[in-house]
Amino acid sequence: MKHFLSITTKYTLSSLLLAVLFIFFVNTHGVQSQDKSGGNIPAQFNYTGSTTGSTSNPMLTSIQPGEQQFSPEKQSLLDQLRTARLNNDLVTAGQLRNSLDLIDGLSTYVPQENNDPGNNPIKEKFVTMNTRPPFVAEGDFAISTISSGAIWAVATASSNRSSAIYAATTEYVNGGADLVKVFVSYNGGATWILKYTYSGFAAGVDCRAGELDIEPIISGNDTMVYCAVGINYNNHAWSTMIVANIGTGAGSGSTWSFGGYLNANVNYYNPKVTSDNTTYSSATYVYMTSSFDSAGTTRYTTRYLLVTSPYTTAPVYTYRQPNAPNGFWWQSNGLSPNAYLHQDICYYNNGTVDRIYTVYNHAGTATNKSVYIAWSNDYGVTVGSGNTLTLTETTNILGAVCAANGGTSRQTMAIGYRLLFSTDWDYRIQYSPTGGTSSGVFTGQYVEFTGDTTLLISLQAVDLANGRFVTGHARNGGEHYYRSFNGTALGTPIQTNNVTGDVVYGGCRAGYWNSPNPDSCVVVWSPNLGSGAYCSRLICSTVGIQSNGNEVPEMFTLSQNYPNPFNPVTNIKFSIPQSSFVKITVFDITGKEVTKLVNENMNAGSYTVDFNASDLATGVYLYRIDAAGFTDVKKMMLIK
Repeated sequence: MKHFLSITTKYTLSSLLLAVLFIFFVNTHGVQSQDKSGGNIPAQFNYTGSTTGSTSNPMLTSIQPGEQQFSPEKQSLLDQLRTARLNNDLVTAGQLRNSLDLIDGLSTYVPQENNDPGNNPIKEKFVTMNTRPPFVAEGDFAISTISSGAIWAVATASSNRSSAIYAATTEYVNGGADLVKVFVSYNGGATWILKYTYSGFAAGVDCRAGELDIEPIISGNDTMVYCAVGINYNNHAWSTMIVANIGTGAGSGSTWSFGGYLNANVNYYNPKVTSDNTTYSSATYVYMTSSFDSAGTTRYTTRYLLVTSPYTTAPVYTYRQPNAPNGFWWQSNGLSPNAYLHQDICYYNNGTVDRIYTVYNHAGTATNKSVYIAWSNDYGVTVGSGNTLTLTETTNILGAVCAANGGTSRQTMAIGYRLLFSTDWDYRIQYSPTGGTSSGVFTGQYVEFTGDTTLLISLQAVDLANGRFVTGHARNGGEHYYRSFNGTALGTPIQTNNVTGDVVYGGCRAGYWNSPNPDSCVVVWSPNLGSGAYCSRLICSTVGIQSNGNEVPEMFTLSQNYPNPFNPVTNIKFSIPQSSFVKITVFDITGKEVTKLVNENMNAGSYTVDFNASDLATGVYLYRIDAAGFTDVKKMMLIK
């Protein structure tokens, strides 16, 4: 068995550590020196002609296969399904899914019930939290307490449909079953409210270190948070799904009940979750993947499920196996039992297709230099050899993650991973503005490329923002860093804690506050040994403002926003030829001030600032720049 964590007594913060946290300040650093030779060597991308999805024989080719084609009948039903979902017509959407299942020869899979009380990690399926006490802010401008528990993992996520920030923790209970907690902050991370606690695990369940992913979905007044949680129980790895209703405090827990999950030689772990809530509201689908291995053949693959009616605390999980052996296309045979399968899932819409995109990378071999990519255009029923890629570096890769900005006709996405350089690991990101489905569309950059070793990485896409991402990583000394990325340029790396951060349990997860506030940067993290969960906030003086290079412009300029019209995020570029106090203000058509996007001293340069109008109504808005006597005004249109 691999990576099974023994029950370990966790430690709480010492009084000294608490004192340091109370006087916490954000320590920002300039760009780290690129102290290694070799530079930015491009990765190699190849298509695959394999029909088996075997990583040992991927049949690499530089020739791009033809795009996957469906029968006219199936394509028509898929198009009708997308229209019904956009119109929130749940009845028609359900009928169309049934018709698609008939064409694809799919039958409804009823999850296998685990009725063995001695081998069932879920003691209680449904749990209702009757009290939701808030944590009290520490009064420090840069840090807030989320939880004081002993942390196995932390996660955070935001939504384009809300200004709330969501966070979750898995927490150790000495002598009892571990807990999953869901928190919400309505003020940019200044204070956190405990909304839900799942306490339905059987005694003896331990959550797995670092294995926690969350996805909030919102439709009107309904907000659900899906938590993908890895656990250990009876010397066995399980993937579990916890869903919480933020409004009612009710929720439930389920195990990944498919594909021999009760077999002692089968492990499900490292589950991930995403949704298409950026495109659909009440007709949202939720998608989950899990790493899978079978000790009998030492076979590794990614398993997949979807939820088509997710706004309930008793969701139905539909398991699917795209058309390669027993998983989401890629699989590996004969690996060491100590290998660890890293995988992730994201969603985007290219205007005509809802695409489920996955990455796959495993440890345990001396020549593991590839990330294996596969995507589905029919909600995970099929993949096809034309829907696969391999990303290959010259040295070993670990820890593949992916993220996409989502929304209709928006396919900006990125892949992140750790890359070996001699004896230490760096953080590398590959960006694609066109969906990552062809070899020539990726641009690689290093998030971290110093002499330190990167141990943990996180990547989150800013919903509906073309090419905007936030990244987090932990270094071997316990330093946690945040760094933004706008598709072409990386922001300054910013250290988010001045105490020893965790590099095994909670680590750090980069996030953001969906707000016009000019400093919307958030990192959720845990100190050494997972001793509590905290939120660093307001850690960037120019969050949402990206430098566009080092050249000094010749004149003051204010460019037309792009896109225009927009919904709800647009980019505004401006240039200042000298150090100046810069103010960029947004007004409605009556001249009433809406927000200040920039209000600070800035060095000479060219910049891009993002404007998120999620909380504003459709209409015409004006934006004005004032800098060193220069003033200019332009008009933009918000259409929702």
